[in-house]
Amino acid sequence: MQQDSGKRLLQWNIIVSMLSQVLSLVINLISKRVICLYLNVEYLGLQSLYSNFCDVLSFAYFGAGTAMLFSFYGPLARGDKERLAAIYRHYDGIYKKMTCVVLGIGSISTIFAVFSVNASISDLEVAVTYLTFMLSVVLYNRQMVRNYFIQADQRRYFVAAVTGGVDASALIIEILLLKYFKSYEAFVVCILVKNILINGIFGKYLKIRYGYLFKRGSRLEKEEADTIKSNVSDMVMYRFGKVLISNTDNIFISRFISTAMVGIYSNYQFIIAGITSLIAAFYEAITARVGQMLSMSERENQYQGFQFYSFINSWMAGATIVCFYYLVQDFIRIWMGSVDLLSREVIIVIIVNYYLEICRSATKMYRESAGLFKNIKRMILIKGGLNIVLSFVLGKIWGLWGILIATTIASAATLFWYEPLIVFRYFKKSFMNEIYYQFITLLQMAASFLVTGLAVGALPEGGVLHFLLKAAVCGVVCNLCYLVFYFIFKQSMKKYSKP
Repeated sequence: MQQDSGKRLLQWNIIVSMLSQVLSLVINLISKRVICLYLNVEYLGLQSLYSNFCDVLSFAYFGAGTAMLFSFYGPLARGDKERLAAIYRHYDGIYKKMTCVVLGIGSISTIFAVFSVNASISDLEVAVTYLTFMLSVVLYNRQMVRNYFIQADQRRYFVAAVTGGVDASALIIEILLLKYFKSYEAFVVCILVKNILINGIFGKYLKIRYGYLFKRGSRLEKEEADTIKSNVSDMVMYRFGKVLISNTDNIFISRFISTAMVGIYSNYQFIIAGITSLIAAFYEAITARVGQMLSMSERENQYQGFQFYSFINSWMAGATIVCFYYLVQDFIRIWMGSVDLLSREVIIVIIVNYYLEICRSATKMYRESAGLFKNIKRMILIKGGLNIVLSFVLGKIWGLWGILIATTIASAATLFWYEPLIVFRYFKKSFMNEIYYQFITLLQMAASFLVTGLAVGALPEGGVLHFLLKAAVCGVVCNLCYLVFYFIFKQSMKKYSKP
């Protein structure tokens, strides 16, 4: 009975999370188009720049959140309410301290935000809108402890449904504000109000469903508190390294080229981020179940599950890369109208960077679910530092292409091989399995690229209808290729599982 309930929760989490993510993508597509329509491409770049700055400020919240999820899995599986309440209160205290520090640093970072903008927008407007945007992000992150607890209890569907519903309602107000007032400040104030509302809903839900969290009780023992502190420290450093990689590119682009170029690049970046978020939504929906399974099942069964999710990972990565390559230019023309497009050479580098990150989704999920936080922070910091140095040097020489190539080199030299190494050590398996996995993944992708390219090349040129036909052909053909690969994988797994 409990197993059936777990399966239903898993199904709900996957379905609602994916639908919510699609809704979020549509909302953001419309939002970016409206900003470009009623303001201009410089404000589009400004929005991306603010997001990057605030992601840098938010790294501690998300790092602590990952460690928090791991802390909740065991007590939730055992139904230990007293311990859950103690852990929740402990993390809530950590988040309070973080918020005070981040608000202070965020206020000071206004100077750097103003300096980074290279556009015909007044410094005063940049300062005011940045502070408002930053405040909305910090207030939302302060209550992420509620969000993470609900997710750990395998109820991510509730988080996704609430966020999607409020975002959709807020979009209508944002469009009206931009249309009639042409005010970016009014737009970011709307974001602030929206985030406060979402926090209020989560808070109310938590008090109704998990009232025991708010009752006075025992505190964590010093040993457990020290373990949490160590895990949080490791994951915060991991997240800090990640933001040095993924959230500094736009700052360099804005200074070395222009804020308008950030707006152009952000169109491609947004699509990649949207695809990534869909894949992340799938893995986030199953993370709690995997985490609880890792605390209860045999290591060999865990490894077989890891193999399955790794294949799904390669399918998602390959299919999305093929479709992105053949469709992105046409999509941006239809979506944004007559805007500048990036060259094919730059698009290929964007795809390589996307692959180097997304191919590790299953690996990352198992590493975090198993609580393997040690040692990773050192490598991510090396990667972040390497990315900044190379972006500065290569950006000066080759501009946008150089900045993106810097990310490629930093990724390939560090986490691309190191994170899988940690997971294979956990499973006590040879790292040659990862090399074989990467080889097969690239082989499958090459075959899918070739077959899909032949199918797309036979289509006539045209407008929106041509794009829809091209998208349908891309989606069907490349996924049929991976369906064939799946049956081959299934047969190999049957042979592997035989005694």
